[in-house]
Amino acid sequence: MRFFRLCLALPMLLASTQRSQQVAPRGPLVHLTSGTIEGALRGNIAVFEGIPFAMPPVGDLRWREPQPVASWTGIREATRPSHPCMQSVAGTDNFIQPLAATYGVPYTLQTLDPSEDCLYLNVWTPQLQPGANLPVMVWLHGGSNRVGSGAEPGYDGAILASHGVIVVTVNYRLGAMGFFTHPELTAESPHHSSGNYGLLDQIAALKWVQQNIAAFGGDPANLTLFGESAGSIDATTLMASPLTKDLFRRVIAESGPAFGLGPARTVTQMEPLGLAVGKEAAGGKPGSQLEALRSLPAARIAEIEDRLIATGFKGYDPNASVVDGWVLPQSPAKAFASGKIEPVDLLVGLNSREFAAFRVDAAAEAKKSPQPAAKPGTSEVLSQFATLARPLYGTWTDMTVATYAARILVHGNPAVDQATDDILVACPDGAEAALTTSAGRRAFVYRFDRSVPGKGESELGAFHSLELPYVFGTFQARTFSWLPFTATDHKLSQIIEAYWTDFAKLGDPNGPGLPHWAPWNTRQEPYLVFSQSGHAVPQRNFSPVYCHLSPDRLKKQLANF
Repeated sequence: MRFFRLCLALPMLLASTQRSQQVAPRGPLVHLTSGTIEGALRGNIAVFEGIPFAMPPVGDLRWREPQPVASWTGIREATRPSHPCMQSVAGTDNFIQPLAATYGVPYTLQTLDPSEDCLYLNVWTPQLQPGANLPVMVWLHGGSNRVGSGAEPGYDGAILASHGVIVVTVNYRLGAMGFFTHPELTAESPHHSSGNYGLLDQIAALKWVQQNIAAFGGDPANLTLFGESAGSIDATTLMASPLTKDLFRRVIAESGPAFGLGPARTVTQMEPLGLAVGKEAAGGKPGSQLEALRSLPAARIAEIEDRLIATGFKGYDPNASVVDGWVLPQSPAKAFASGKIEPVDLLVGLNSREFAAFRVDAAAEAKKSPQPAAKPGTSEVLSQFATLARPLYGTWTDMTVATYAARILVHGNPAVDQATDDILVACPDGAEAALTTSAGRRAFVYRFDRSVPGKGESELGAFHSLELPYVFGTFQARTFSWLPFTATDHKLSQIIEAYWTDFAKLGDPNGPGLPHWAPWNTRQEPYLVFSQSGHAVPQRNFSPVYCHLSPDRLKKQLANF
């Protein structure tokens, strides 16, 4: 009888064992405040993708402050990235395709599947042990706050993580879903604010990291926020927000200053565009525009907004942060000038021909259009240039614009690229460094000069975003794999990765075997050049012509912007 019972029990026991084997986790587990997740091991790096850091901002949560993520039971798989946030289905490929064409390489656009349910992040860690206290680097992607995602292959954090840091990449709401201002939104907000939802997503992600990163082996008190283009602008803008107090210790800003692109806009100045979008969304019917706006597909709202900007609202930038009295009590320029910024160290810089990429993209768009828009006249262009330059150049603006206009007449496109680099990026970068130093923190400034030999080198040079594969070591990623990189590029990448991760560890990019990178001082204006030869070369006297970076002068000049 005992044997018979054993025979009956044996199949049940085997079935139970098989069930246990089926549900047993195959990857590393991490216990978060909201539940347990399972990631994957890729070599020596543990990777977790598609981790929610806030509730999906859909339905009534559209255009609201991000809400804490709902808890779950059991084990949640975290091995696939989330959908990107709402954007053009071509994403950043629209930017890359003309650049590849300039090098004579075909680049096929890939179609994205964007969604409003997109507030997720990704983590790479080399040491999955609570208490390891590794420094943490949180990445904000670029894309003009209109396109992009933290899950793009070019932002794979594995190589950076191999330097002994944890890398986190973040999604945040974009375009009309992330930066939309409307009187009804302002009225319903307990903070009487609207327009900065993308920034609020970034802040929510930083808070999530502080609460959970120790479980991945990270030190929540040692966080570096880094980003490129719009991600760089947002990162340095967050230095001016009181909502980011103690959320990060350092900032790396690649090719995007928080100020220097003209006066900051306020909620009141941006609300007319929101009202116009709402009027069309509601079909002109009386009642709440917001109800109609929340019922429409996000893509339809973006289409309405884009069309209105192309007609009656030219000059509006609907994808930039606004001075709302809550997220940003004052403009970033005023915050830097008054010293009311987060006490963080800053590593900031630019590429030597940023604007070349936008010039090539604009030419490609003009060719696609059946009726190309009329080009603005020279006087109009110079007037726009002066408006953008005035916050930093002040009484030197007219002389600055005249000098660069003369150079452009003689040298053409390279001089255009130089003018835009100097006025719109280099001078603001230097101002940020000078004012950060004046506030008692250290700043390190760089210029990326390396251009990739090939058919498009003379036209593009060190164009906007080219430094990205060097920072992440992702030369093989689809975004930039069309460039003919060489051993020089891989050598330079190792140098940049070392500087970036050393800065994240201790607030000082210098380390063994690296040329000394001196912190900013007003007298010498030291900076580091990542040269065409693949070396890091210390230099002095960073400021462009007529760009005066005395902290005292900057404080007076920027107080009005």
